[in-house]
Amino acid sequence: MNEHIKTFSIVVITICVFIITVIDILKLLQDRNDRLNMSTTSSINSSSINNPVSDVAKPNANDISKQPFTTMQFAEMRYDFGKLKDGDVVKHGFTFTNTGSKPLIISEAHGSCGCTIPSYPKEPIPPGGKGQIEVQFDSKGRSGLQNKTVTVTANTDPSQTVLNISSNVDKKN
Repeated sequence: MNEHIKTFSIVVITICVFIITVIDILKLLQDRNDRLNMSTTSSINSSSINNPVSDVAKPNANDISKQPFTTMQFAEMRYDFGKLKDGDVVKHGFTFTNTGSKPLIISEAHGSCGCTIPSYPKEPIPPGGKGQIEVQFDSKGRSGLQNKTVTVTANTDPSQTVLNISSNVDKKN
């Protein structure tokens, strides 16, 4: 009977050590994911970006972090081109408004792949002013459901806004 208690105790201790090890590993993975999430762009579900306003000097698109924060609001965050044929090139304009009290400076806009090409205003947008991010999608060599993103970097907080486009591309015969 005494041997059974010893064996049972060893099994329980081993299981406890195993569980503690698994918990520690999960904590490490969670910390790693949290750090990665802080450094990567995440989608914004709201069409409004609220930002604190601060005072700073002349706009410099190369260092957007030193610009006064403002707010911008897009009329839409997603656009579906619908059905396309392989080789179709389509465009859509995402209209936005500077809803803040400081000039809006867009320093960059880039697509998630070479088939998605955005263009954006290079000049500051005054408070109350409107602008447009035009997105061109080239369906050449693509087929099926396509979901692409355009990341817009501006003097807002957060500094990046993600726009989404989608389409369903039929392959050429």
